[in-house]
Amino acid sequence: MSQIKTRILIISDTHATSPHPPPAPHEFDTADLVTVITGYRTPLPRADVVLHCGDLTKRSSIPEYEATFSMLRSLDAPLKLVIAGNHDLLLDAAFSSDEEASQAVERIVRDARADGVRYLSEGTHEFTLENGARLKVYASPYTPTYGSWAFQYPASHEFAIPPGVDVAMTHGPPYGVLDEAGILRHRGLSVHAGCRSLFKAVAFARPRVHCFGHIHEAWGAYRGAWLDRDAPGFEMSWPTKERVMNVDMSGPIQTMDELRPMFAADTEGTSPETRQKLAQLSEQRGYHIDWTEEKTRVGQGAETLFLNASIMDFGFRPSQLPWILDLHLPSESER
Repeated sequence: MSQIKTRILIISDTHATSPHPPPAPHEFDTADLVTVITGYRTPLPRADVVLHCGDLTKRSSIPEYEATFSMLRSLDAPLKLVIAGNHDLLLDAAFSSDEEASQAVERIVRDARADGVRYLSEGTHEFTLENGARLKVYASPYTPTYGSWAFQYPASHEFAIPPGVDVAMTHGPPYGVLDEAGILRHRGLSVHAGCRSLFKAVAFARPRVHCFGHIHEAWGAYRGAWLDRDAPGFEMSWPTKERVMNVDMSGPIQTMDELRPMFAADTEGTSPETRQKLAQLSEQRGYHIDWTEEKTRVGQGAETLFLNASIMDFGFRPSQLPWILDLHLPSESER
């Protein structure tokens, strides 16, 4: 089967914040850093497709939607796929009672299609990319109930992810994977805030990539290698990561703990090596993973690459890195 190398830029939880200006020459060379070290800088890297995993706004105001969709329209990618998050109240017809405001948001979303922005409802969507590749995406904005927010469910939810999908794109994380919530999570003081229904669906469907956000402080990448479906863990009503993944082959690729903090003003006490790595990542506008090389390639149905792509940190500072993912996709002619 013919494969086409495709670059995917993945972000989430931007909350209507625009990327920071690019760093000035030698900005990170000074001993007294006072700027923001972040990959969320303009211009964001060029990509074949951009994925935004929700929380487009903070307060679901019209100006916030205008700012976010303007930012998305400006990105250097022919296609930008977008879902809602729990903060995006006006996009949830079951939640919003302000018909006039909802119609204004619908116009913003509709107008953005002229620049390749596609707002996705829950379900499976297929796209032919400009580079000739075919991309199959499952999208869902739903998360477990926590407070009074949009696109939430009280008990369980059916995530109908089909086997063979390339990317599962959800707002929230699956239970047990990049979902640890709490400002002191790096000290082991956290709770799992992910969704058990979603983990079960992902475990059975095994998408090549599962990207999400929602839990800002759990930014990171995790490689999950699945056991055979006849393993005992898959018979459970609520399978767990420990029961259905090969622990020797699975594990974090990069976590926030290893890159804390992302703000240069907070880097007192961190090593020079960490500060240098942060500066380099900031200058390249994201954390790059090349999944097209044989030694790193994610096998269809055997492994899933999990990415928490929250741009905002725990304190709602837009300081965390976008993901730049290179992935082989089948050509349109061979789907």
